[in-house]
Amino acid sequence: MLKIGFLDAYLDNWHANEYPGFLREAIQKYGYDAEITAAYAYYDLPGGTSTDEWCAHRGIRRAESPEELLDTVDAVMVIGADDARLHALCEPKIALLPLASSKPVFIDKTFSADLASAKDLFRLADEHHTPVFSSSAQRYCQSILDYQRRMAGTRPRFVSTVGPHSLDNYAVHQLEPMVALMGCGAKRVKSFPVGDNVTQMMIDWGDGRMGSFLQTPNPWAEFNFMVSDGKTGERLASEDYYINLMNAILSFFVTGISPVPREETLEVMALIDAARASRQNPDIWLEVEH
Repeated sequence: MLKIGFLDAYLDNWHANEYPGFLREAIQKYGYDAEITAAYAYYDLPGGTSTDEWCAHRGIRRAESPEELLDTVDAVMVIGADDARLHALCEPKIALLPLASSKPVFIDKTFSADLASAKDLFRLADEHHTPVFSSSAQRYCQSILDYQRRMAGTRPRFVSTVGPHSLDNYAVHQLEPMVALMGCGAKRVKSFPVGDNVTQMMIDWGDGRMGSFLQTPNPWAEFNFMVSDGKTGERLASEDYYINLMNAILSFFVTGISPVPREETLEVMALIDAARASRQNPDIWLEVEH
């Protein structure tokens, strides 16, 4: 049986609360011989559910330390979905020990706080021959998967995304599907001065293909993806993605092969960095670092 461990700074957050159920649903649906056998959190969120309560509610053993967790499982899910700085830049740096374990590691969105730390994480994984996979769940919308199969590798000419929240923790949900559809190699970005809490940005791939990105602070704004080949367009619904993501994670844990090329993960991080810089320098084109 494949033994899976959960590791987080604290476990009382939406992804940590919901992913065990989604993972178990995918295990049953797709017939994996796998189970979540242990979890560890470095501290309890003040006023929130304690690690002991979290584990007891889900029937998961609480590990005594991150080292003990890594010793007793075959694969690790590193969460920290609310603040990517916790993965490597800020204590407790929850991704570092797993990436030195040589065991398959899924790192939840956002992979890192910036492009530089993303490169460092992949470098650490390579030093220890650790397979690593990271993705936004939105990449696995059934509509996006169906479109990719139907188009058989043909890239759209234009992609438009709309979504909620902030660049630091939610831009990945718009940029990851865009990179999945358009591929790597974005050349430049331009943002517009539309307010302190709104990001409106164009992305230029340099070959006539363009992306449009609009992010608002409204937490209930719906994700919206539009694609066009230059003649006709269609909307790709933001739905039916969590179990697809869990299936991808489980397949990765079994094979050790990431379904997302690291170049695409780094491209997403480069675009987030470029968006931050562009917001400070609106109305001009800025090159994307690669």
